[in-house]
Amino acid sequence: MKCLKRNMKDFEYLPWDGTETDLNDDGEHTGEFHLTYGEPVPYKGNISTPSGRENQTFYGEEIRYTHTLVMDNPNVPIDEYGLIRLKGDLYDIQSVHPSLNAVSIALKKRTKDHADGEEA
Repeated sequence: MKCLKRNMKDFEYLPWDGTETDLNDDGEHTGEFHLTYGEPVPYKGNISTPSGRENQTFYGEEIRYTHTLVMDNPNVPIDEYGLIRLKGDLYDIQSVHPSLNAVSIALKKRTKDHADGEEA
């Protein structure tokens, strides 16, 4: 599978960096934590338009996603723990499916109330 350059869109990959514990106003640990992400890494890939169908058999019946990202380099260091930023919106990576010449990635758009990862 080859990706046409004219169909490629710019996006950023935010790799998972770890977790930090939350502190209250007195500087004490609250017992809760939040995820942190590294510096954005720019990439290009073919990103499908939203199809409205979230369950497709390519990734399995239980994977729910809104977009599919296809890249012609199966060795990109993108995994399920990071985030994708596309046109200002954040997407969770639901599944990474590498093949011999390409990689397909299932993305699910984050809701507005999902606070993790909005500050990167």
